[in-house]
Amino acid sequence: MFIGHYAPAFLGKRIAKTVPLWVLFAAVQLVDIAWGVFIATGIEHVRIIEGFTASNSLDLYDMPWTHSLVMALVWSLGAGWLWSLVARREKTLGGLIVGAAVFSHWLTDLIVHVPDLLLYPGSDIKFGFGLWNNFPVAMGLELALFLGAMAVYLTGTRAKGMAGRIWPLVATALMLGLFYLGMTTPPPEDLTLAGSSAVVMYLLICAIAAGFDLTRAAK
Repeated sequence: MFIGHYAPAFLGKRIAKTVPLWVLFAAVQLVDIAWGVFIATGIEHVRIIEGFTASNSLDLYDMPWTHSLVMALVWSLGAGWLWSLVARREKTLGGLIVGAAVFSHWLTDLIVHVPDLLLYPGSDIKFGFGLWNNFPVAMGLELALFLGAMAVYLTGTRAKGMAGRIWPLVATALMLGLFYLGMTTPPPEDLTLAGSSAVVMYLLICAIAAGFDLTRAAK
């Protein structure tokens, strides 16, 4: 899942209004940011198998430290605790929302991944409902989650002038463009580079979220 991961960030912003949207965008992709670093450094591994699923060719056979259930909980608790320390307002609520945003990544991955999500590092128990094997439904779900959650966010915010009215359209076009490229561009042969590129892309998407923070305010 890609843009569907950002749905909980939009929804979380409606609840914890003082948490910047870019922080929530980083939170929902925190384990994938870590995954990109771990792939680039050889801590975790991925391989390309043509037609592995109907949606992509990535065999995510080794990612215990980022995508196992137990480690997802560890990442979530750590991120929520850290935000509660640095936040100036809504410390408890903000920490809970940031932690929930991090864990939402595992829950949404559970829907689309084939069984490659371990219970804990070294476990033989794996989870995954495999929706990636139904390309139209998987893509439709992603779009519905992303657009629906953005609509909820927009109804709870107001534009700070013309920029605030234009930016949602620009951001939607950028995100859908990245989504399309991700679905149509073949994976790079250098998977180490793929990990680094993924990190850069996720950070750029945080910049898109920062555009919402700059141009819109909570009602």
